[in-house]
Amino acid sequence: MKVVLRFLMRQGWRRGVIGGNRAWVVGGGLALVAHLARRAMHREPEVVFSERLAPGESVRVTHEARDTS
Repeated sequence: MKVVLRFLMRQGWRRGVIGGNRAWVVGGGLALVAHLARRAMHREPEVVFSERLAPGESVRVTHEARDTS
């Protein structure tokens, strides 16, 4: 998907903006919008806690169920 979007953006610029073909401008613009939307949707998770461990140390992660009442 990423390769296709990059190809369409590149061809939209070359054949559309530089070459004067309106269809390629529209195709490149749509590819650019899809690329930007994909980037906006893919956000890195927020780091809540971080600590460096010394050799021999370990971490225990547990999960307690929420009280639904």
